[in-house]
Amino acid sequence: MNFFKLNKLLLNSLEGKFIIFGAGYKGGIGKSVLSLGLAKEFNIPYITNDQGSAISGNVNFYDNTYLTYDFKSDDKLKESKVVIIDLAGCFVLDKTILQLIKRSNLIILPTGENPYLDHTGCLITASNLFELNKNLLFVTTGVDEDRLKDTIFSFNRVKSKYPHFERLKVFGLSKCNEIIHDSIAKKRSYIRTYLSLEDDKKTTYKPFIKDWSKIIKEVNDKIETFQN
Repeated sequence: MNFFKLNKLLLNSLEGKFIIFGAGYKGGIGKSVLSLGLAKEFNIPYITNDQGSAISGNVNFYDNTYLTYDFKSDDKLKESKVVIIDLAGCFVLDKTILQLIKRSNLIILPTGENPYLDHTGCLITASNLFELNKNLLFVTTGVDEDRLKDTIFSFNRVKSKYPHFERLKVFGLSKCNEIIHDSIAKKRSYIRTYLSLEDDKKTTYKPFIKDWSKIIKEVNDKIETFQN
């Protein structure tokens, strides 16, 4: 396998596109939940090096998935004006991934609930990325709805120690495992899954879908600004 040719093909395939990059300082913080979720909502190519985030057995969680270690371009990728990249591992050591970070139009950084491990870890990673790309968006994930505001407040308090992050936005996505798991299993978007629920469950999960809709709007606004 010629990785040099694969990397060159990948970079060339993304020329002129709006690139969303999902970045994570550790596993289990919602990077793939956000990245795969956005790919489905916008019906755009999902590029990943993490087979576990994209495939279970021989079943793809999303049809428009491209694995970096077996990368092949196709008409869907060529025609798409927006792509999302979700890479696991220590990406800052890879020259190709560094180029992807520099080229990205939006870098999404999820963080968990713990102010010491999650928030500080996320912000240290953000500081490293900020030197390469200032288009950062923070999202707190995996938090129960009744604790989300406090978690965002806590994150902003830690973020205040980084003056260059003052104007960067912070969004929250409350926990909703049922919608996420059902969407993955049935290969459909979170919004479509929510709309298929019974009325009582729609009421229960309304906070999640409101949070998600705010993130969708923010990303869509940035895409439209780029295209205009």
